[in-house]
This record gives sequence, structure tokens and C-alpha cells, in this order.
Amino acid sequence: MQIFTHVQKTEQEDVRGSVILVHGSWGSSAMWIEYTQFLSQNGWDVYALDLRGHGQSEGSVSGATMEDYAQDVKQVVTEYDLNNPVIIGHSMGGLVALLYVAQYGAEAVVAIDPSPTKEVQGEGEKKEYPATYSPIEAGMPADPMEAMKAFPDIFQETLMKMHQTLGKESGVARSERKSGISVPKEAVSMPALFVGGECGESVPFGIGIKTAQAMAEYYQKDVIEIKGATHPGILIGEHAMEAVQKIDAWLSKQ
Repeated sequence: MQIFTHVQKTEQEDVRGSVILVHGSWGSSAMWIEYTQFLSQNGWDVYALDLRGHGQSEGSVSGATMEDYAQDVKQVVTEYDLNNPVIIGHSMGGLVALLYVAQYGAEAVVAIDPSPTKEVQGEGEKKEYPATYSPIEAGMPADPMEAMKAFPDIFQETLMKMHQTLGKESGVARSERKSGISVPKEAVSMPALFVGGECGESVPFGIGIKTAQAMAEYYQKDVIEIKGATHPGILIGEHAMEAVQKIDAWLSKQ
């Protein structure tokens, strides 16, 4: 199965390493445009993948598990022969990143507004979701005016583009997250950073600084808050550049 990866290599002679970017529910590599440009300009070779059934990748989201998504990351590492890359994930992708590094290791891991692990959220709900579901079904405002109220940090044109690119998501993977995905703290031995948006919970499915802080406390790792950032806005909103700059500065210290 082909996993599409948007590759943007740095033009700097001194390459700092490789970064893999893992998007969240319904998303694709398109969500990472600002991060990809900034990181590549600052010495990183960047690999932003589309998880199976998302964006331009083959496969289907129907029946896809969280472990399947972690294996998609593994496939990219193998295909491009990457040695000890940095893994950065957003939302569901943040949990995928933690699942991957717990099994295979990494130079460092960054989880942005991450779905919480079982160790942090506790025993979750036991519920089967439909095979696939849409952002609207999860609570994304369908009305453009309501969406603008929910995401005040995202420009209207950018918000419209985001709505056009979002697809379906795996109900199985959602059931697993709600039930609880275990990633013991001992498995995250590498440097780790949790990043949370101040306004990440502006929609029902949103995750923000409260979860990031809880994750950082359990894993005894670093945490950064991005003031004014909503859950998608931390990637594509007016505070996205601040977020990626702070992540890059943190990576420089590791």
C-alpha cells in the first residue's frame, strides 16, 4: 500500500536531521504547510505523510486501527531510510507519534494538542462508532459563521480551504482512543515535548493545553502553551508560526 509523503528537503548544507509530520483526524499532509516550510528553511529534511485512506494515500480509513497508523509512519521511515528521525504529531497524530516512538524509538517526539493516552485519560468509554465518520458528525460547525466563531485565529479563506480538504475518519481508531490507548511512561525515554493551544477546546472534539499539561506531568516531559490558538489553528492559524518556532527552539536544545 502506497503512503503518500510530501518531502521537502532543506537547502542548507548543514542538515540538522529528519522530521516526520503526522496529521490528525480527517486531515492530510496539507495541514502542515507552514511547519514544513519553516522547518525546511531551518535545516530540517521534512516528511509529511498522508495516513492510509487520507489525502493522496492508498487504502481506506474504514477499519483502520491506531496501530495501522503507527505502521504507516514506520513505512515512511523505512521507505526513505531515515535514521532516528524526530516525530511530530497533531491531535490523533500526536498519539500515533507516541505509539510509534514507544515501539521504534526516535530522536525526539513532539505531540501537539495530542489525544491522551490511557494512562492520562483513565478508563474510557466502551462504544462502537460507525465504520467512518465526518468532522460534522464529531462536532465541527457546519455553518461558516459558527466555524469562524469557533476558530477566531484562522483566516476565513484558510478555514474554507480546511473544510474542503477534510475527509472521513476511522470509527475503529476513534473507539480505540475513547477506550484508551496505553503508552507507558517507560516507553517514552527520548526527549518529548507536549504543545497545547490555549483555546484548543473551542469545539467538542478539540484538545488543548489542559490535556498537554496532563500528558507532560505523567510523562515528566516538557510542555509549551500557545496563547490564543485553537485546535486546528495551532497548525494553520495566526499562531502557527509561533508554535513551530517554539518547537524548533526546543529541538535545538536537545
